Formats: sequence, structure tokens, C-alpha cells
Amino acid sequence: MTTIPPPAPMLPVPLPPFAPFLLVPTFQQTQQEARAALLAGAEAPLSPMIRRHQERVLSRVCNVLVSTGIRCQRLYVLEVAGPIPRVKIGRSNDPWVRIRQHVTEMNRYQYGLVDAHVTDPVDDLASITRAEVEAHTWMGKHYKPITREEFRDADYEFAMLCADIAVQLHQPQESIE
Repeated sequence: MTTIPPPAPMLPVPLPPFAPFLLVPTFQQTQQEARAALLAGAEAPLSPMIRRHQERVLSRVCNVLVSTGIRCQRLYVLEVAGPIPRVKIGRSNDPWVRIRQHVTEMNRYQYGLVDAHVTDPVDDLASITRAEVEAHTWMGKHYKPITREEFRDADYEFAMLCADIAVQLHQPQESIE
């Protein structure tokens, strides 16, 4: 009968020095910081913190577009912070490209994207055009327009609601047969 030798004694594994757990700030935290910095008058080029927050916003928009269709007629709502905060409601058949163009342009003038929303897609160009006009009309009753699409010191949540409802009201109706 063969005997099995006893196992070798186990040596303790040295532990690495304690490293504090790094907390990733929430979207709302980075949004609040970016908004405060932009309202205070950010300098060009915008800080890495503001650019990182914009990338988080764009990532959220990209996820929505990838899951529901990238090249579809939609309304988009942008919350823009800067010397004169504003909300922009526009339409595009390629909102990903259009929103990125807006971000590039606004960054040149020390404005930054704080939040963005895209509505459900609409296949009919006439319907999305009517929805855009309707959303602009509702916004214009409550906020001072800067341009046809931009409203000074406007509430972003209200703008999202206007855009979503306008799209639903002007969605082509299918006949029930």
C-alpha cells in the first residue's frame, strides 16, 4: 500500500495595498456639474469633464437609435447650457449625424449639450413636419423663442413632452379593417 505524502504547507498570498473603491459619478451628477460649469461661463476649449458628459449623452442617444432605427424621421430635443441656456427642438431623418453637428457647433461658442431626447420614428415626412410645427407652437406659447427651433430658458422636460405628444398626434393612422 502506497501512502500519499501530506500536502505542502500553504503560504499566505500577499494582499495588494488597499485601493479605495472608485465610484463612477451618476449621469445626474455629471449633468449637474456640466450645467453649472457651462452656466458660469466655460472657456474654450470646453473642459474634459464637460466633454465626457456630452459623450455620455450621445451614448444614450445612440443606444436609443440603434434599438429603434437609426435613419428614420424623428424629432429631437436638446438641452443646451451656456451663457444663454436654451432648449432646441428639431427634426431629422438622420438624428445621430444632426445632433453631433449641433454639438460641434455649440461647443465652438462655449455652449454644451446637457441632455438629449429623440422621439419615436415617423415614416411620413409630412407628418413629422406637422409634428415639428406643433411642438414649436406649444413651446412658443410658454417660452421666448431665440430662433424658430430654440427657446430661451425653456424646461427640457416640457419640451420632451411637447415633442412626444406632437409625434403621437401626427403619426399616420392605420385604418382598422
